[in-house]
Amino acid sequence: MLENSQVSILCIEGNRNNHFAFSPDLERRGYQVRTVGCGAEGIALLPEMSPMLIVINAASLRTNGIRITRRFRALLPECPIVLIVKEGAEEIEASQANIVLELPFTIQKLVNRIRTFQTVENRHVHKLGSLLLNTRSNMVTCNGKEAHLTPRLTKLLMYMMEEPDQVHSREELFQKVWETTYTEDTRTLDVHISWLRHALEEDPRRPAIILTERSIGYRLHVPEIKRDTED
Repeated sequence: MLENSQVSILCIEGNRNNHFAFSPDLERRGYQVRTVGCGAEGIALLPEMSPMLIVINAASLRTNGIRITRRFRALLPECPIVLIVKEGAEEIEASQANIVLELPFTIQKLVNRIRTFQTVENRHVHKLGSLLLNTRSNMVTCNGKEAHLTPRLTKLLMYMMEEPDQVHSREELFQKVWETTYTEDTRTLDVHISWLRHALEEDPRRPAIILTERSIGYRLHVPEIKRDTED
């Protein structure tokens, strides 16, 4: 199961100070929570955030949440959605949420539901040293640096992570990742390697993770976990 700190949650919730608010409790339990006040704000965040789970607190928004949930389901068809509704809410079966929780309930009940998805999400998360790649959300973190990758970059990085410190020729990487037999021009690969370096490296001009093997190709060096030595 993923640690709470590895789970990014987009929470659409009204006034955080009212008794319907759950995001503060989720934050205290170590989850990475981004909270917005309406569905439109949440959708605007998607280009910069790939949530592992979405919590829509319709009760705090004074709506049944059906329209909001459907919009997110259309944009993120594989992302788990938990919908929170007021007691006695109607038509919730049409919401397309994975789980619907009807008030009142405890924060522990919400956490228990989230944990069921943490177990599922674990199949999509791959760790190598300080490198953490989520192949479903296309998010990668390395020593605290986080970036959103394209599906192609995710596939390229995953392929190299499967054989760390193995030298891969340009032709091999191009064939496996692009699924083509045409390897006469691998400049596209070089561009993608550059993008990966900008996502992972502290200094992309002096790479320490994705290394160039001259006249051959590239090698993924296992990044060490940096420890905080400050008092």
